[in-house]
Amino acid sequence: MSYSEDVVISKLSSVNETQEAIVNIAQWVLFHRRYADQTVKTWAKALHDAPIHRKLGLIYLANEVVQQSRARKREEFLKAFSPAIAEALESAYRQCNADLQERIRRVVDVWRQRTVFSDEVLKEIESRLDDSDKKKPKQMGGGRRIGQGMSFGLGLPLDLAKLATAHSDVTSKANTLGEAVSGANKYYAAVTEADALPAPMEYASQIEKVLVSVNSALKASDEMLKTRQELIRQLESLLSVNKAALESETRQRDVLEEKKQKTLDLQKDVSDMILGNASEPSNDDPNNDSADSANSNKPVNEEDEIVVPDPVYQPLSDTGPSKDQAQALSGIEGLDPALVNFLSSLGEKDGTTTSSVQNLE
Repeated sequence: MSYSEDVVISKLSSVNETQEAIVNIAQWVLFHRRYADQTVKTWAKALHDAPIHRKLGLIYLANEVVQQSRARKREEFLKAFSPAIAEALESAYRQCNADLQERIRRVVDVWRQRTVFSDEVLKEIESRLDDSDKKKPKQMGGGRRIGQGMSFGLGLPLDLAKLATAHSDVTSKANTLGEAVSGANKYYAAVTEADALPAPMEYASQIEKVLVSVNSALKASDEMLKTRQELIRQLESLLSVNKAALESETRQRDVLEEKKQKTLDLQKDVSDMILGNASEPSNDDPNNDSADSANSNKPVNEEDEIVVPDPVYQPLSDTGPSKDQAQALSGIEGLDPALVNFLSSLGEKDGTTTSSVQNLE
Protein backbone atom coordinates (compact mmCIF):
# COMPACT_ATOMS: atom_id res chain seq x y z
CA MET A 1 0.00 0.00 0.00
CA SER A 2 1.41 3.35 -1.02
CA TYR A 3 2.09 5.97 1.61
CA SER A 4 -0.02 9.11 2.04
CA GLU A 5 -1.28 11.20 4.92
CA ASP A 6 -4.82 9.95 4.34
CA VAL A 7 -3.69 6.36 4.60
CA VAL A 8 -1.81 7.15 7.81
CA ILE A 9 -4.92 8.81 9.26
CA SER A 10 -6.96 5.76 8.29
CA LYS A 11 -4.44 3.45 9.92
CA LEU A 12 -4.32 5.51 13.09
CA SER A 13 -8.12 5.66 13.30
CA SER A 14 -8.24 1.86 13.37
CA VAL A 15 -5.83 1.55 16.30
CA ASN A 16 -7.10 -0.17 19.43
CA GLU A 17 -5.41 -1.60 22.51
CA THR A 18 -5.14 -5.17 21.20
CA GLN A 19 -1.67 -6.60 20.61
CA GLU A 20 -2.50 -7.73 17.08
CA ALA A 21 -3.73 -4.33 15.90
CA ILE A 22 -0.78 -2.45 17.40
CA VAL A 23 1.85 -4.82 16.00
CA ASN A 24 0.34 -4.89 12.49
CA ILE A 25 0.04 -1.11 12.22
CA ALA A 26 3.51 -0.63 13.73
CA GLN A 27 4.99 -2.88 11.04
CA TRP A 28 3.33 -0.82 8.33
CA VAL A 29 4.63 2.41 9.91
CA LEU A 30 8.17 1.00 10.21
CA PHE A 31 8.08 -0.12 6.61
CA HIS A 32 7.55 3.52 5.60
CA ARG A 33 10.33 4.82 7.87
CA ARG A 34 11.55 7.33 5.32
CA TYR A 35 8.33 9.26 6.05
CA ALA A 36 8.98 9.16 9.80
CA ASP A 37 8.74 12.92 10.35
CA GLN A 38 5.40 13.20 8.55
CA THR A 39 4.06 10.09 10.29
CA VAL A 40 5.00 11.42 13.74
CA LYS A 41 3.41 14.79 12.96
CA THR A 42 0.18 13.05 11.86
CA TRP A 43 0.34 10.78 14.92
CA ALA A 44 0.68 13.75 17.32
CA LYS A 45 -2.36 15.46 15.79
CA ALA A 46 -4.36 12.22 15.89
CA LEU A 47 -3.42 11.73 19.56
CA HIS A 48 -4.55 15.24 20.43
CA ASP A 49 -7.87 14.91 18.58
CA ALA A 50 -8.67 11.30 19.52
CA PRO A 51 -11.36 10.53 22.11
CA ILE A 52 -10.05 9.48 25.48
CA HIS A 53 -10.61 5.75 25.04
CA ARG A 54 -8.39 5.74 21.91
CA LYS A 55 -5.49 7.80 23.25
CA LEU A 56 -3.84 4.92 25.09
CA GLY A 57 -3.86 2.76 21.93
CA LEU A 58 -2.04 5.49 19.99
CA ILE A 59 0.56 5.79 22.78
CA TYR A 60 1.03 2.01 22.75
CA LEU A 61 1.55 2.24 18.97
CA ALA A 62 4.28 4.86 19.43
CA ASN A 63 5.89 2.65 22.09
CA GLU A 64 5.93 -0.33 19.71
CA VAL A 65 7.41 1.75 16.91
CA VAL A 66 10.22 3.32 18.96
CA GLN A 67 11.15 0.07 20.72
CA GLN A 68 11.25 -1.84 17.43
CA SER A 69 13.32 0.97 15.93
CA ARG A 70 15.80 0.74 18.80
CA ALA A 71 15.94 -3.07 18.56
CA ARG A 72 16.59 -2.87 14.81
CA LYS A 73 19.02 0.01 15.26
CA ARG A 74 16.91 2.25 13.05
CA GLU A 75 17.13 5.85 14.17
CA GLU A 76 14.49 7.43 11.91
CA PHE A 77 11.54 7.23 14.31
CA LEU A 78 13.61 7.79 17.45
CA LYS A 79 14.82 11.06 15.96
CA ALA A 80 11.33 11.99 14.72
CA PHE A 81 9.61 11.27 18.07
CA SER A 82 12.24 12.91 20.33
CA PRO A 83 11.22 16.56 19.77
CA ALA A 84 7.48 15.85 19.70
CA ILE A 85 6.85 13.10 22.24
CA ALA A 86 6.92 15.21 25.43
CA GLU A 87 4.34 17.75 24.25
CA ALA A 88 2.11 15.05 22.73
CA LEU A 89 2.10 12.98 25.94
CA GLU A 90 1.46 16.05 28.08
CA SER A 91 -1.61 16.96 26.01
CA ALA A 92 -3.01 13.42 26.21
CA TYR A 93 -2.14 13.08 29.91
CA ARG A 94 -4.14 16.18 30.84
CA GLN A 95 -7.25 14.85 29.10
CA CYS A 96 -7.14 11.36 30.59
CA ASN A 97 -8.54 10.04 33.85
CA ALA A 98 -6.41 8.75 36.71
CA ASP A 99 -6.37 5.16 35.44
CA LEU A 100 -5.15 6.12 31.97
CA GLN A 101 -2.63 8.55 33.44
CA GLU A 102 -1.15 5.72 35.47
CA ARG A 103 -0.79 3.60 32.32
CA ILE A 104 0.92 6.45 30.49
CA ARG A 105 3.35 6.72 33.40
CA ARG A 106 4.14 3.01 33.07
CA VAL A 107 5.06 3.46 29.41
CA VAL A 108 7.41 6.31 30.33
CA ASP A 109 8.95 4.15 33.07
CA VAL A 110 9.65 1.41 30.50
CA TRP A 111 11.33 3.95 28.24
CA ARG A 112 13.56 5.05 31.11
CA GLN A 113 14.41 1.46 32.13
CA ARG A 114 15.37 0.56 28.56
CA THR A 115 16.82 3.99 27.71
CA VAL A 116 14.67 4.18 24.61
CA PHE A 117 15.04 7.96 24.51
CA SER A 118 17.86 10.15 25.72
CA ASP A 119 17.91 11.24 29.33
CA GLU A 120 17.12 14.81 28.26
CA VAL A 121 13.93 13.73 26.45
CA LEU A 122 12.83 11.52 29.34
CA LYS A 123 13.36 14.32 31.86
CA GLU A 124 11.28 16.68 29.75
CA ILE A 125 8.47 14.11 29.53
CA GLU A 126 8.47 13.48 33.29
CA SER A 127 8.64 17.20 34.05
CA ARG A 128 5.63 17.94 31.85
CA LEU A 129 3.62 15.11 33.41
CA ASP A 130 4.52 16.28 36.92
CA ASP A 131 3.44 19.83 36.06
CA SER A 132 0.13 18.48 34.76
CA ASP A 133 -0.44 16.72 38.08
CA LYS A 134 0.23 19.94 39.99
CA LYS A 135 -2.18 21.93 37.82
CA LYS A 136 -4.87 19.26 37.98
CA PRO A 137 -7.88 20.49 40.03
CA LYS A 138 -8.71 18.44 43.09
CA GLN A 139 -11.92 16.48 42.77
CA MET A 140 -14.37 16.58 45.61
CA GLY A 141 -15.38 13.41 47.39
CA GLY A 142 -12.60 11.24 45.94
CA GLY A 143 -14.28 11.19 42.55
CA ARG A 144 -12.55 10.12 39.37
CA ARG A 145 -13.25 11.32 35.86
CA ILE A 146 -14.47 9.00 33.15
CA GLY A 147 -15.39 9.61 29.55
CA GLN A 148 -15.49 13.21 28.43
CA GLY A 149 -16.36 15.64 31.18
CA MET A 150 -18.37 13.13 33.24
CA SER A 151 -17.29 12.20 36.74
CA PHE A 152 -18.61 10.17 39.63
CA GLY A 153 -17.67 9.76 43.26
CA LEU A 154 -16.47 6.60 44.88
CA GLY A 155 -19.82 6.36 46.66
CA LEU A 156 -21.76 5.94 43.40
CA PRO A 157 -23.63 2.59 43.32
CA LEU A 158 -21.97 -0.08 41.20
CA ASP A 159 -24.91 -0.38 38.80
CA LEU A 160 -24.84 3.33 38.07
CA ALA A 161 -21.06 3.33 37.73
CA LYS A 162 -21.27 0.59 35.09
CA LEU A 163 -24.03 2.47 33.34
CA ALA A 164 -22.00 5.68 33.36
CA THR A 165 -18.98 3.89 31.92
CA ALA A 166 -21.06 2.28 29.17
CA HIS A 167 -22.62 5.64 28.29
CA SER A 168 -19.19 7.28 28.18
CA ASP A 169 -17.92 4.55 25.83
CA VAL A 170 -20.91 5.04 23.54
CA THR A 171 -20.29 8.78 23.38
CA SER A 172 -16.60 8.34 22.60
CA LYS A 173 -17.09 5.63 19.98
CA ALA A 174 -19.89 7.59 18.36
CA ASN A 175 -17.37 10.36 17.67
CA THR A 176 -14.90 7.84 16.27
CA LEU A 177 -17.56 6.27 14.08
CA GLY A 178 -18.62 9.67 12.79
CA GLU A 179 -15.07 10.50 11.75
CA ALA A 180 -14.55 7.11 10.10
CA VAL A 181 -17.83 7.26 8.17
CA SER A 182 -17.12 10.80 7.06
CA GLY A 183 -13.70 9.77 5.73
CA ALA A 184 -15.10 6.71 3.97
CA ASN A 185 -17.83 8.75 2.30
CA LYS A 186 -15.30 11.32 1.15
CA TYR A 187 -12.99 8.74 -0.46
CA TYR A 188 -15.90 6.84 -1.97
CA ALA A 189 -17.38 9.97 -3.50
CA ALA A 190 -13.99 11.02 -4.88
CA VAL A 191 -13.63 7.71 -6.71
CA THR A 192 -17.18 7.04 -7.86
CA GLU A 193 -18.29 10.58 -8.69
CA ALA A 194 -15.21 11.83 -10.53
CA ASP A 195 -15.91 13.48 -13.87
CA ALA A 196 -12.95 11.78 -15.50
CA LEU A 197 -11.16 8.60 -14.62
CA PRO A 198 -7.48 8.93 -13.67
CA ALA A 199 -4.71 6.71 -14.97
CA PRO A 200 -5.16 3.04 -14.10
CA MET A 201 -2.37 2.94 -11.54
CA GLU A 202 -3.61 6.07 -9.78
CA TYR A 203 -7.19 4.80 -10.00
CA ALA A 204 -6.16 1.52 -8.38
CA SER A 205 -4.44 3.45 -5.60
CA GLN A 206 -7.58 5.52 -5.00
CA ILE A 207 -9.75 2.41 -4.89
CA GLU A 208 -7.38 0.90 -2.34
CA LYS A 209 -7.77 4.02 -0.18
CA VAL A 210 -11.53 3.68 -0.40
CA LEU A 211 -11.35 0.06 0.73
CA VAL A 212 -9.08 0.94 3.65
CA SER A 213 -11.34 3.79 4.68
CA VAL A 214 -14.54 1.74 4.35
CA ASN A 215 -13.02 -1.17 6.28
CA SER A 216 -11.97 1.23 9.01
CA ALA A 217 -15.52 2.63 9.14
CA LEU A 218 -16.97 -0.89 9.27
CA LYS A 219 -14.68 -1.79 12.15
CA ALA A 220 -15.65 1.38 14.01
CA SER A 221 -19.30 0.55 13.30
CA ASP A 222 -18.89 -2.95 14.77
CA GLU A 223 -17.29 -1.48 17.88
CA MET A 224 -20.11 1.04 18.12
CA LEU A 225 -22.76 -1.68 17.89
CA LYS A 226 -21.10 -3.75 20.63
CA THR A 227 -20.79 -0.72 22.87
CA ARG A 228 -24.38 0.33 22.23
CA GLN A 229 -25.61 -3.20 22.99
CA GLU A 230 -23.66 -3.15 26.26
CA LEU A 231 -25.28 0.15 27.21
CA ILE A 232 -28.72 -1.27 26.43
CA ARG A 233 -27.92 -4.38 28.48
CA GLN A 234 -26.92 -2.21 31.44
CA LEU A 235 -30.10 -0.14 31.07
CA GLU A 236 -32.31 -3.23 30.84
CA SER A 237 -30.60 -4.76 33.87
CA LEU A 238 -31.13 -1.61 35.89
CA LEU A 239 -34.74 -1.39 34.68
CA SER A 240 -35.41 -5.04 35.56
CA VAL A 241 -34.03 -4.59 39.07
CA ASN A 242 -36.16 -1.51 39.65
CA LYS A 243 -39.31 -3.16 38.25
CA ALA A 244 -38.89 -6.08 40.65
CA ALA A 245 -38.31 -3.67 43.51
CA LEU A 246 -41.43 -1.71 42.52
CA GLU A 247 -43.59 -4.85 42.58
CA SER A 248 -42.23 -5.84 45.98
CA GLU A 249 -42.77 -2.37 47.42
CA THR A 250 -46.31 -2.25 45.98
CA ARG A 251 -47.20 -5.53 47.72
CA GLN A 252 -45.64 -4.24 50.91
CA ARG A 253 -47.77 -1.10 50.73
CA ASP A 254 -50.95 -3.16 50.20
CA VAL A 255 -50.15 -5.16 53.35
CA LEU A 256 -49.58 -1.96 55.31
CA GLU A 257 -52.86 -0.51 54.00
CA GLU A 258 -54.71 -3.65 55.13
CA LYS A 259 -53.12 -3.45 58.58
CA LYS A 260 -54.09 0.20 58.81
CA GLN A 261 -57.75 -0.59 58.01
CA LYS A 262 -57.86 -3.41 60.57
CA THR A 263 -56.37 -1.09 63.17
CA LEU A 264 -59.02 1.55 62.41
CA ASP A 265 -61.79 -1.05 62.77
CA LEU A 266 -60.33 -2.20 66.08
CA GLN A 267 -60.12 1.41 67.25
CA LYS A 268 -63.83 1.91 66.42
CA ASP A 269 -64.85 -1.24 68.30
CA VAL A 270 -62.94 -0.14 71.39
CA SER A 271 -64.49 3.35 71.20
CA ASP A 272 -68.00 1.88 70.95
CA MET A 273 -67.26 -0.35 73.93
CA ILE A 274 -66.12 2.62 76.01
CA LEU A 275 -69.23 4.68 75.09
CA GLY A 276 -71.54 1.73 75.88
CA ASN A 277 -70.13 1.27 79.38
CA ALA A 278 -70.50 4.98 80.11
CA SER A 279 -74.25 4.95 79.22
CA GLU A 280 -75.21 2.04 81.60
CA PRO A 281 -76.70 3.25 85.04
CA SER A 282 -74.90 2.29 88.23
CA ASN A 283 -76.47 0.63 91.33
CA ASP A 284 -76.19 3.88 93.29
CA ASP A 285 -78.22 5.82 90.74
CA PRO A 286 -81.37 7.27 92.49
CA ASN A 287 -83.26 6.87 89.25
CA ASN A 288 -83.24 3.13 89.83
CA ASP A 289 -86.05 3.51 92.47
CA SER A 290 -88.49 4.89 89.93
CA ALA A 291 -87.59 2.07 87.57
CA ASP A 292 -88.20 -0.50 90.30
CA SER A 293 -91.55 1.09 91.21
CA ALA A 294 -92.57 1.07 87.57
CA ASN A 295 -91.71 -2.58 87.34
CA SER A 296 -93.75 -3.32 90.50
CA ASN A 297 -96.92 -1.99 88.86
CA LYS A 298 -96.68 -4.43 85.99
CA PRO A 299 -99.27 -7.31 86.10
CA VAL A 300 -97.92 -10.57 87.37
CA ASN A 301 -98.09 -13.46 84.98
CA GLU A 302 -99.52 -16.78 86.15
CA GLU A 303 -96.12 -18.38 86.06
CA ASP A 304 -94.73 -15.46 88.06
CA GLU A 305 -97.57 -15.51 90.71
CA ILE A 306 -96.25 -15.90 94.21
CA VAL A 307 -98.05 -18.61 96.17
CA VAL A 308 -98.59 -17.58 99.81
CA PRO A 309 -98.85 -20.62 102.10
CA ASP A 310 -101.66 -20.96 104.65
CA PRO A 311 -100.87 -19.39 107.98
CA VAL A 312 -99.27 -21.77 110.37
CA TYR A 313 -101.18 -22.53 113.53
CA GLN A 314 -99.96 -20.37 116.35
CA PRO A 315 -101.10 -21.84 119.74
CA LEU A 316 -100.02 -18.72 121.59
CA SER A 317 -101.57 -16.24 119.16
CA ASP A 318 -103.10 -13.13 120.69
CA THR A 319 -105.88 -13.18 118.15
CA GLY A 320 -109.18 -13.80 119.90
CA PRO A 321 -111.88 -16.31 118.84
CA SER A 322 -114.25 -15.35 116.07
CA LYS A 323 -117.96 -14.55 116.75
CA ASP A 324 -119.10 -18.04 115.81
CA GLN A 325 -116.47 -19.55 118.00
CA ALA A 326 -117.54 -17.34 120.90
CA GLN A 327 -121.18 -18.45 120.54
CA ALA A 328 -120.16 -22.06 120.39
CA LEU A 329 -117.95 -21.74 123.39
CA SER A 330 -120.66 -20.03 125.35
CA GLY A 331 -122.84 -23.11 124.82
CA ILE A 332 -120.40 -25.55 126.23
CA GLU A 333 -119.60 -23.92 129.48
CA GLY A 334 -119.47 -26.44 132.24
CA LEU A 335 -118.01 -29.12 130.07
CA ASP A 336 -114.75 -30.70 130.80
CA PRO A 337 -111.99 -28.25 129.82
CA ALA A 338 -110.04 -30.89 127.88
CA LEU A 339 -113.07 -31.68 125.81
CA VAL A 340 -113.73 -28.05 125.15
CA ASN A 341 -110.20 -27.51 123.84
CA PHE A 342 -110.47 -30.49 121.58
CA LEU A 343 -113.73 -29.27 120.08
CA SER A 344 -112.28 -25.81 119.59
CA SER A 345 -109.37 -27.14 117.63
CA LEU A 346 -111.69 -29.06 115.36
CA GLY A 347 -113.75 -25.96 114.72
CA GLU A 348 -110.73 -23.96 113.64
CA LYS A 349 -109.96 -26.52 110.96
CA ASP A 350 -113.34 -27.05 109.33
CA GLY A 351 -115.70 -24.55 110.96
CA THR A 352 -117.89 -27.27 112.59
CA THR A 353 -117.46 -26.22 116.18
CA THR A 354 -121.03 -25.11 116.63
CA SER A 355 -122.58 -28.17 115.16
CA SER A 356 -120.32 -30.41 117.16
CA VAL A 357 -121.18 -28.71 120.41
CA GLN A 358 -124.83 -28.74 119.52
CA ASN A 359 -124.67 -32.40 118.93
CA LEU A 360 -123.08 -32.87 122.29
CA GLU A 361 -125.81 -30.98 123.90
